[in-house]
Amino acid sequence: MINAEQRKLLHKFVVYDMAVQSLQRDYKAIETLKMSKINLPILDNLLKAVTNDYYNLKRLLAKDKIKVVKWEKNSEYLVI
Repeated sequence: MINAEQRKLLHKFVVYDMAVQSLQRDYKAIETLKMSKINLPILDNLLKAVTNDYYNLKRLLAKDKIKVVKWEKNSEYLVI
């Protein structure tokens, strides 16, 4: 069983994972826009920051021997 602190870290990990996936999808869409030269550097910096936080959380969870084994989409809800 995981304690409250580990549960908070796991929740942040899931949120960061979803944010990275969303930003990666948005990056492809923004590349086609006329203002992409302005928006892409901002998106790059944001993606690097979120990815860095994601990997830091992954390391913290690994120290507690917690890892996400499988993502499975079940209708509208994400099941771990």
